[in-house]
Amino acid sequence: MPEPVVIGVDVGATKILVGAITSAGNILLSRRFKMRHETTAVTIQSIQNALEIFMQDLDELAPLAIGIGLVGQTDPNTGTWLEAMNLPIKSPVPLAEQVRARFGLPVTLDNDVHAATLAEMRWGMGKESTDFIYLNVGTGISAGLAFDGQLLRGTQNYAGELGHMVVQPDGPPCPCGRRGCLEPIASGGGMLARLQELGMDYPDSALHALAQVEPLTAHQIFLAADAGDPLASKISNDAVEALSVALTNLVNLLNPEWIVYGGGTLSDGWLIEHVRGKVESQPLYMTRKSFKGILPSRLNPEQVGLLGAACLALDIGGMT
Repeated sequence: MPEPVVIGVDVGATKILVGAITSAGNILLSRRFKMRHETTAVTIQSIQNALEIFMQDLDELAPLAIGIGLVGQTDPNTGTWLEAMNLPIKSPVPLAEQVRARFGLPVTLDNDVHAATLAEMRWGMGKESTDFIYLNVGTGISAGLAFDGQLLRGTQNYAGELGHMVVQPDGPPCPCGRRGCLEPIASGGGMLARLQELGMDYPDSALHALAQVEPLTAHQIFLAADAGDPLASKISNDAVEALSVALTNLVNLLNPEWIVYGGGTLSDGWLIEHVRGKVESQPLYMTRKSFKGILPSRLNPEQVGLLGAACLALDIGGMT
């Protein structure tokens, strides 16, 4: 008899990852699809089509439920995708109901970083700590707050929007309408935007020539900073200071045991290594005394979103 599985769906701005996952967190089958997002309808259809194609490959596997991790704000209680800044979801979409109607399975959904935090609680840091912060720094910045073995969600399931903590009051503008938020200074997307904003002030920067050859990444900015490039150094140093301030504030406010991190901007270790010493030395004495440090997630960063979506489905599928 085939092992029971759930279906996880990790929805990003450019990709949809679908997988069949066991209660032990083993991914038996997964497939990546391109996200088409010209309109709301096309975005939803992309998710539905990805699931349709994936279900045809399951053979004897009989999934018990579907969990969907989504960028933006969600309401897990009603199964509604409320909005997403980087996809054309500007009004509520009853996505769980739509998927349930098409596939005849229980369906639940949540924000992708909340879902990834649930995976961290089940299969990662949660095995040794009940009080930690899951930090995700990629195109944007967000955090999952796990305390007393529970995910802190907030009244509207919006807790953890660390990227919109103001860390530099006279800093660059943020899409949220304020200035000096963490995200436009220290996220991968924010740093690349700052290259465009500040580039004219540094005409001799090597990054200009590099940008003519290939799309730039945060990793290349860090390498150029190490080589002494003034534009790269300005952007990198601002990111280090901003993230250090934000995480120190978070440690003082919430008194976690650990910060566990993931996300593409932190994957090469440069930014976190420049931040770690500040965050481990600057908090108040009592919070610093109990804070054990900053560690990379033990979960595969390419799979944590999929595992998080599976965690959502495990609960409604009756699997432990």
